[in-house]
Parts: sequence; structure tokens; C-alpha cells
Amino acid sequence: MASTTPSRLLENAMKYADQPALSTPSGDDWLTETWSEVAEFVMDIAKSLVALGFEPGDKLSIYSYNRREWYGGYLAAQMAGGAGVGIYHTSSAEEVEWVAGNSESKVLFVGDNPMAAGDKSKMPQHRLMQVIDGLPAVEHFVLLPGVGGVEHERMITWDAFMDHGSGVETATLHERVGALTEADTSALIYTSGTTGNPKGVELTHGNWNFEVKAADFAFLFTQGERYVSWLPLAHVFGQLIDNHYWVDKAMHMYVADNPLNVVDLAKEVQPHLFIGVPRIYEKIYSNVKAAIDGKAVLRVGLKLPLLSGIFRKALKKKIGMKTCRFAVTGAAPINPDILELFQSLGIPIFEGYGMTENTAGATLNYAEQNRIGSVGPVFPGTEMKVADDGELLIRGPHVMKGYYKNPEETAKVLGQDGWLRTGDLGTFDEHGHLHILGRSKELIIHGGFNVYPPEVEAAINDHPQVIQAAVVGRSTGNDEEVLAFVQIAEGDTLDPQVLKAFVKERLTGYKRPSQFIIGTALPAAPTGKILKHKLIETFKDQLA
Repeated sequence: MASTTPSRLLENAMKYADQPALSTPSGDDWLTETWSEVAEFVMDIAKSLVALGFEPGDKLSIYSYNRREWYGGYLAAQMAGGAGVGIYHTSSAEEVEWVAGNSESKVLFVGDNPMAAGDKSKMPQHRLMQVIDGLPAVEHFVLLPGVGGVEHERMITWDAFMDHGSGVETATLHERVGALTEADTSALIYTSGTTGNPKGVELTHGNWNFEVKAADFAFLFTQGERYVSWLPLAHVFGQLIDNHYWVDKAMHMYVADNPLNVVDLAKEVQPHLFIGVPRIYEKIYSNVKAAIDGKAVLRVGLKLPLLSGIFRKALKKKIGMKTCRFAVTGAAPINPDILELFQSLGIPIFEGYGMTENTAGATLNYAEQNRIGSVGPVFPGTEMKVADDGELLIRGPHVMKGYYKNPEETAKVLGQDGWLRTGDLGTFDEHGHLHILGRSKELIIHGGFNVYPPEVEAAINDHPQVIQAAVVGRSTGNDEEVLAFVQIAEGDTLDPQVLKAFVKERLTGYKRPSQFIIGTALPAAPTGKILKHKLIETFKDQLA
């Protein structure tokens, strides 16, 4: 029998039966379940899926933010021999129709969007109703607990769904788990490009197995250590850590009820492992720097050998990092100043690199091999090289099976020799650390020179009023101009001419943006990643 996440869940139920596994919000408190309880919950869901005709190879879509039923449904689909398909809780009706339809999902779980704030037009169940008749292949739409206000002949409540599984034997599930192989599809993760519909990245049990074990060279966590789940589970990083790594290491996972609350939740939980994106660390960094700059006793104390340890410990507790042994940042470049400050305080935040198509991770800095400004050395068992045109190529057991039902797009990025074309430009330094130069499609050629957006963005981000910046090119006929879109805080003001002068001191002439568009928000994905392909259209009225 292949070792898979469902099989390891069953092992945890035996080995750590009474140990805490999952804590989810329950009013002002937590509902904490043990590994035996979580395994029983997953099996009950799997039995109901089987009773409703869910066969090996079938798909379950989950349209919701992180919640108990998300983890349960995802693992149950795999336990029943199928695959989980995450749909972002903020997805539009059209996006839901595409993902659920293209994935050929047989069942769709409908959950909540905690950011809807009572607006029905943003609630998953109401968005779904706009396209439900365009999804004839979905046999059952299951409303998760607390979700209502809609009706359809193929829609059932959670309780009714769970009642279906009472006649299915546990032995049936054990047979299906035992039949799983590493080559079987475990999940479809839909990733968007700049044009066309999202593509379904097909990941196998073997992909996840390699990725979970590969990270051991950098960090290793053990049973009962705490982790906070907040990244949307439709994202590859969320699925890797919050489902597969969580089970593999038998960690105690706490679930955020809203991604906006993650910093406060970290203060309460004090996790041992924390996964974030630059925007979260920028928020924590601002708070820490303000505290240090505003209190002379703190500034002085951090420099005194006898007192620095006490002050560092107090600061780490204040921001939720008192017991943190490893924190990862990825998905977008991070300001090196953030890493330097955190690491000076003994907060181990390290930058890595990867993509959905290689199951999240390919390189990672860590304590013994950390070079700020790089994204770290290559994972053991992973091959990486730079092609003649500067594009990074990856090969290894974590590279996807392909894009679901899309051989043409698969062939564009995945060669028969197993090398994955990442679309990223990069170089390796003399220490074997990878440095990302940018996306090949985003490379700007201005005046005959190559302009790499991350370098320009880093220079802009150095300005104290800038939250984040995005740089893109715009064709001017025979050339491209460099445009900068800059986010500042609500109520703040920043003169573009002041920013232009600031950047002039940091960048040579051909790299300097010709225009700075400054606002309080930039178009972004649910993970916070800026959607660069939407910038020019969004701000077209402000561009000269």
C-alpha cells in the first residue's frame, strides 16, 4: 500500500488518538478535536460521498474559505479514491462555473466568504445560484453548516448529506485507501495566467509525498507543535502545509475565521510554524519598527548584551512569534529590510521559491544556508538549471502530471524529458543560491536595455510611505516605457515627483519609471499577490 496523506491520517488516529489535531473557532472559544475524532469525521464524509456514487477518480470541488469541512472534504475525496478541487472563496460566479465544470466535479461543497460582511452578492451560495444550471455534471451541491438562503433541486443540507453515509462500511474506505498509488491524482489546483481561463494543475499523491519530505532539510516539526491556517486552501501553499504537512507531522492546527485576523490569531496561538506572504510580514514589520523607533528604552535595550534577550523575547511574544521556530515567505518578493530586522530579533523568517506546477516549493533559505536577497538553495532531489534564454527549468518528483484536460498547454511548459519551464528568469550565485530576476513575460526592454521589474519595485519599496509597488511595461511602438503602480496607506499622500526623485538616487536612468500611479489599493488575488495584467486597465484614466 502506498503511503498517502489519507493513509497517514488513519495512522495518526491510532498513534495519536487522544492528542489535539484541529482547533476551529467556536464563538469566543475553540472547538478542539483529536486525531481520532478528525479521522472519524473524514471517514464519515467519505462514506457519504461513496453512498452518493463518488467513484475513484471523481472530483469534489470546495467553494469556501478555510473551515473544518474544507479539510474534512478534501481528505475524504482522496480517501474515497478521488481528488479535491479548491475554489477561492472570493471567486466570481463565472470562475466557479469554469473550475467546477472543467474539473468535471461530481460534488460541490458550498461554504462561506468571511469577507462578504453581509453582502449577499459576495456570498458563495448566492454567486453559485447565478450559474448552477450551467453545471449539469455536478450531481450534488452540499451547503456547509451555517450556509443557507438558497434552494435548488440538486442542493442538500450538510446534515442530509452526512445521513447518506450511514450504510457504508468502514472496510470500503480502507480498500480504497489501500488501492491508492503515488501516480493517482490527488488534487486539481486552478492557476490563472494573464489571458484565458485558469488551468487545472494536476497533482498526484507522489507529488505531495515528495514535497512534504523534501522540506525536512530546512525545518522539521513534530507531533503537537502549533500552526495557524489562514492562507486560502485553494492555493497550493495552503494545501501543502494545511493538509498534507499537517497530517504528515501530526501538528496541532488552529484555523483562522478570517484572513484579516491572522496577526491577532498568531498572538493568541504563538505558533511554532508560520507561513505567510510579504503583505503579512510587512504589516508585522511596521508594528515592530514603530515600537522600536518610538521607545528609546527599547532601542537601547536591544543593543545591550544583558538586556537584549529579554527585549527580544517580549517583542516576539507581542507579534505572535515567541515560540516560532520557522516562518516562510513566498509568492512575491519581500523587502530585505524586513528579513534583516526580523532575523536580528531572532525571528527565523526565510524566503523561498516555487510554483503551483511544482507543488509549491523548489528552493528555500534556512538557518545554516541563508542569504538575504536570494530565495535559497535547491531542495534535495530537485534539479534546476537556467536555459540559454535565462528561463529557470525544474525537474523532480514534485513536478505536476500536467494541466487537466489541456495537453496543448501542458506541452508548452512540460517537456518529454521532464523539465518544467517556469516562466521565471533567474541566476545562481557562487553559493548555489537562486536569485529571481522576474517573469520572462514581464521583462521590459527599454532603450535596448533589459529592465527587471523586481529590481525597480525594490527601489520604490524602500520609500517609507510605500506599502508595495508593481512595475510593468507598456508598448510605445518601437520601445517600452516603464510604469510604476504604488500603494500607500489610506489617508496618506505622496507626491509622484517626490517619489521620482527618491528613485532617481537608487536606479540608473533606463530603469526609472516614466510614470508613478499612486493609490491606496492595487488589484490583487486572494493571497495578496498583485494582478499585474490588470494594472493598466484599472488605472487607464490616470495614465498619460
